[in-house]
Amino acid sequence: MLTLEQIQDYLGPDIQHVPLSLGPGIDDVRFCLVYDAIKDSGQGFSLQIWDNCEAAPALGTFGRLRALRALNLGEAAGPLFFITPFYKCITYVPVTHLEPLREALWEAGAGHVGHYSRCSFAAAGTGTFWPEDGTHPFLGTVGTLNQESEMRLEVVVPRWYQDVVEKAIVAAHPYEEPAYDWIAMENRLGISQAYCDKQGEWWFIEDRAELLESVIKNHPPTVHCEKISWTSRVALARNQISVDIKQPGELLYPGLQKLWGERKKPWE
Repeated sequence: MLTLEQIQDYLGPDIQHVPLSLGPGIDDVRFCLVYDAIKDSGQGFSLQIWDNCEAAPALGTFGRLRALRALNLGEAAGPLFFITPFYKCITYVPVTHLEPLREALWEAGAGHVGHYSRCSFAAAGTGTFWPEDGTHPFLGTVGTLNQESEMRLEVVVPRWYQDVVEKAIVAAHPYEEPAYDWIAMENRLGISQAYCDKQGEWWFIEDRAELLESVIKNHPPTVHCEKISWTSRVALARNQISVDIKQPGELLYPGLQKLWGERKKPWE
């Protein structure tokens, strides 16, 4: 069965749920993975443009910018769009169970730093605990203060794997009540909001305040985009910058096809 984690890993770090309150005709382009009950090849997920997607997973800004980058339109231009999707997970485990727990966390999606995988940090220390009546401690004695040699284990976890990593800790940890902490990290992922082609023209999916400021400053002859506000169009016209508005999905959909076409879809 296809899990949401598999979809998130395939789409990239920016995936969102479409609010049920939003309906068709919203002034935005969202690409949704929709479960098709009837297909020639059997049941599976397909990519669809906004069409009563309701609560289906929707691609967010970072994912749309990944699709734009996949088109290879030219050199990166304009400001970067940043997200901070990482957490540090810290837990404490007996030395005898360090390796099995670490393997379980890696298997659950933790420990990726850039192009490095299976990353972690471990340090020795002393843990204290007092098991109350009715507990069944893996180490120590009920009703007394226990001091045990433990390892502090740290791994980096993307937010889209937080739930599955937490479940892995509970399943693989020998303690009846494993202790673990989640710390939000300031590490950012950045991706360009626009690209400049050989003719000096800029391409982007949708305008943002900081992007519009950069466009006006660099003054390309033309900008190509799918979505731009009337206010932005007026500002560009005042600066003698032409605007070529594409049909919804005209840039994004080919970008997604190219981005995903190089990888095997997990639902295939």
